[in-house]
Amino acid sequence: MYNAKGRHICKGLKRWICKKGGQNNIMLSVKEAKEILFKNFNIFKKGRVALKDSLNYILSKDIIAPDYLPRFSNSAMDGYAIKFKNLKYKIVGKINSGDPFYSINLKEGEAIEISTGAPIPKGADTVVPIEDLEVKDGFIFIKKEVKKGENIRKKGEDVKKGKIILKKGETLNPQKIGLLAALGIKEVEVFLKPEVGVITTGSEVVEIDKEPKDFQIRNSNSYIIYSFLKKLGIEPKFIKHFPDEKGKILKFLKSLKKHLDFLILTGGVSVGGKDYVKEELENFGIRRLFWKVAQKPGKPIYAGIKGKTFYFGIPGNPGAAIICLYIYVYPLICKFMQKKDYELKKIDAILISDVKSKSLRSSFINCIYSKGKVKVLKEQGSHRLLSFSKSNCFLELKPKGKLKKGQKVKVYLF
Repeated sequence: MYNAKGRHICKGLKRWICKKGGQNNIMLSVKEAKEILFKNFNIFKKGRVALKDSLNYILSKDIIAPDYLPRFSNSAMDGYAIKFKNLKYKIVGKINSGDPFYSINLKEGEAIEISTGAPIPKGADTVVPIEDLEVKDGFIFIKKEVKKGENIRKKGEDVKKGKIILKKGETLNPQKIGLLAALGIKEVEVFLKPEVGVITTGSEVVEIDKEPKDFQIRNSNSYIIYSFLKKLGIEPKFIKHFPDEKGKILKFLKSLKKHLDFLILTGGVSVGGKDYVKEELENFGIRRLFWKVAQKPGKPIYAGIKGKTFYFGIPGNPGAAIICLYIYVYPLICKFMQKKDYELKKIDAILISDVKSKSLRSSFINCIYSKGKVKVLKEQGSHRLLSFSKSNCFLELKPKGKLKKGQKVKVYLF
């Protein structure tokens, strides 16, 4: 494990020792691994995007109103505009929404028929709704009590020109986009989404449109990662698949012309004879941040950095890939986009059954959350996609941990 200057930083960190094959393998805790990621991460990009494409982007600067809202005083109701004084008014014209400003200067005792959104004519100070009056022989007669100034939307009562309307750090949603559109703002300055590439590996893996042989499996990981990125509003730059052949990934990395902010690879990060991903990445010049974390599933996760690009090598078992994506990749991508809540959402829930672990590693347990309670699924395992498909959350169980029925726990929501 290395810091931003390339110095070894195992000293002082809690170590997890796993004896296997006569060797000691030092593993970080989940907390330590995330701390290393955040200490080495300070990357974001700003840019301009078209308003129509700005949903869920985060503003990189304050926005000042270039105009008033409403842009002119207008009617809030279908009715008649009057200069308030009497109960009887002579009808002298009509204004529809979209008509130019009426040239007449309304006098006392006169009324103009007006539709919702139409500009208020000069001299008028009140709009009487149609249902509150009677029309007869070219006159209107007010039937209900009306207050002066009613049913008029005044120029600038919503937004004053020159005032800050949205602040840096706010996330653009449909309501805010509507506000900007009403003010004629066509582009916004935002924190950009990252450029992400995806590589899946494995000689046994075939695409889902092909019939697998007895020894082959379909490529579910490419769909898991693609959907994960789309959920964050990101379209990956590419999704490639390589067999377990030394040199393939390295050759591809050397051929890349465009910058990536993140590269996510699945499979080939453990200690098998054909697990070349870690070696290929480091031959490419990537500085390792860590390899192996004391967790289940997802122990052999790899993280590294080269220049301003982060590299994640996550296990090939789909369940382990899902956990690693949400625990490690998700917060970094959200931090890149400058989201305030960059960690996966956690909530309190009451456990409805006991759960315990014999593992010396932290265990991530698939669960179903509903109405303040959480149910642990019986089927657990990094290969169990059906279990993951049923779950909507997971909890973290400490090494050799025990949780009792009725206990309040924290769960991560997918």
